Amino acid sequence: MLRKVEIVVPLDKEERLKNILESFELVDKLQVSLWEDKALYLITLPAEDSGPLLDEIEQNLASASGFRLNVIKVEATLPEIEEEERPEKASEDKARNSSSTKSLSRQELYTEIDNSVGLNRNYLLMCSLSAVVATSGVLQGNVAVIIGAMVIAPLLGPNVGLALASTLGDIKLGKKSLITSFVGVLLAVLISSLAGFLLQPSEWSMEVLSRTNLGWGDVALGLASGSAGSLAFTTGAANAVIGVMIAVALMPPLVVFGLLLGAGESTLALGAFLLFISNVICINLGGVVTFLFQGIAPLDWWEKEKARRLTRYSLALWLGLLFLLLIIIFFIF
Repeated sequence: MLRKVEIVVPLDKEERLKNILESFELVDKLQVSLWEDKALYLITLPAEDSGPLLDEIEQNLASASGFRLNVIKVEATLPEIEEEERPEKASEDKARNSSSTKSLSRQELYTEIDNSVGLNRNYLLMCSLSAVVATSGVLQGNVAVIIGAMVIAPLLGPNVGLALASTLGDIKLGKKSLITSFVGVLLAVLISSLAGFLLQPSEWSMEVLSRTNLGWGDVALGLASGSAGSLAFTTGAANAVIGVMIAVALMPPLVVFGLLLGAGESTLALGAFLLFISNVICINLGGVVTFLFQGIAPLDWWEKEKARRLTRYSLALWLGLLFLLLIIIFFIF
């Protein structure tokens, strides 16, 4: 997969940009004069090679007046680029600085996840619809309907956003993810609790009862799903994200908790709540570890130090909560 990068640079910084570009092997490059004081460069390169280049440009030119950089996905190109013609990285240093697997650049990843944690009308609507669908599915014992609620998965983005914020030391993204996630959880619980209070079912389906027990397998599944979800985001594998949405399944145990709580079944509700919390812990823990493994890190050294400190705190928190959860499983379930 290719990326086209548009760079608008002041003329007094053009020579520096040329020097940066010369140290990379590009598929294509075009320079266009804009106004008296600016130039536009259009370059094409493999997606997995874009990260080091974008970091280099950001570090040297981002503070320049009038600077602008846009990254565009190239869906197709003619003539086709033969495999042996694809450019390699310019040096071993750049190879070491990039991830060993094909992944989105840090800038693309941040933008994609930041867009998924916005608290807006669409998010509230998706949470409401997902809660209604999941509530209907578990009450009827209809697996297909429950899977539909899983695929909507509005709560996945904010949790992955929290994991990325911990890895990058980004307090702003972390707060945004926490608030968005909390509002979505609260909305789902209110809808399902109201349904439980009004309907007062005389007996519960197996889809409800199966989500009131927490086992070792649920924890293992949560860790694997959390890692897979973060990996799907970093590699841009949209098809894999759908599978992760189903595997993570945050909404079904959450609405089961609300249903049972609304119906006055507090003991059963506790089991469903612990299953939901288990998934949240595992998604965040798996996400932080995966982002670290992928080499996701801030650009500047002082930001890296802050990120390392926040990552340590985050890992300690999630590992501590996971250990507490395992103790609860051992003694209660």
